[in-house]
Amino acid sequence: MSSYRPERVAGQMHKIVSEMLLSGEIKDPRVALITLTEVNVTRDLSLARIYYTCLGDEAQKQEAAEGLNKVAPFVRRLLGQQMKLRHIPEIRFEYDKSSDTGRRIEELLREADSENKHDH
Repeated sequence: MSSYRPERVAGQMHKIVSEMLLSGEIKDPRVALITLTEVNVTRDLSLARIYYTCLGDEAQKQEAAEGLNKVAPFVRRLLGQQMKLRHIPEIRFEYDKSSDTGRRIEELLREADSENKHDH
C-alpha cells in the first residue's frame, strides 16, 4: 500500500464533499454556512475526520454540528457511490478551531498595536 494513499483519499473526499455542499445535494439548512478546511484519513482508511468552519454565533455552530452529524451517513453513502474504494471510511465531522484561534491572535495583535501607538 502506498504511503501517500491516505492523503490522496483525503483530497478526493474533500473535493467530493465540498461539491456536495455547494451543489445543494446536502439539503439540511443547518449546514449552509459550512466551509470545509481539511480532511484527514487514518493510514488504514477506516476513519475520515472532516474539519470545517462555520459562520455565526455559538448557537449556529452547534446547529451546524448537529446537522453535519445527521447527514454523515448520507455523505458516506454518496462517497461510496463516487469513490472507487472497497471500504469507505467512517465519517466524523469536527469543528476546526484554528480559524477562531487565528482571529483571536489577530485581535490581540491589533489591540497591542493600537496601545503601542497610543503610548507613543
